[in-house]
Amino acid sequence: MTTNESRGFRTVRPAAFAALLFTIAGATGAAAQMTPPPDFLVTVPSSHGFDETVTLLKQAIEGQNLMVVSEVNAQQMLRMVGVRTAGMRQILFFHPRYMKTIIETNRNAGIEPPLKVLVMERPDGQVMVRYHDPEHLFAPYDGLGDVASELKGVVEQIVASVR
Repeated sequence: MTTNESRGFRTVRPAAFAALLFTIAGATGAAAQMTPPPDFLVTVPSSHGFDETVTLLKQAIEGQNLMVVSEVNAQQMLRMVGVRTAGMRQILFFHPRYMKTIIETNRNAGIEPPLKVLVMERPDGQVMVRYHDPEHLFAPYDGLGDVASELKGVVEQIVASVR
């Protein structure tokens, strides 16, 4: 019997899977390569190798008193459809204290968590980390400016751990 974990992913919600497919399309489609990324998509180079970047990010997430909710091995999933790519991993993270604030302030924003970072290894070995700016992510929801600003600072600190 094959488990989800042995297939390269843990339990993944539909929204996270849709985001993964969008990311994969962006990483593998020639037309998407020519389109500049949206302003809210932040890309930061890592000064570490792929596996070390993943490990350091997870440690930094936990160091911010957040939880790694899930990890998606996009590289392994792409192999399932015949696509070969360098390392690609999504790390989804959050904490119930933020969810509590979000739900109490604007229940509609409950669709947005968890936050995620994407670690991508380029063919030349350079490792990049991408994430959505939390201020942009929560901008459509009234009353969440303060929590969005706080989360932006937290994510920036997490990603700074691999610069």
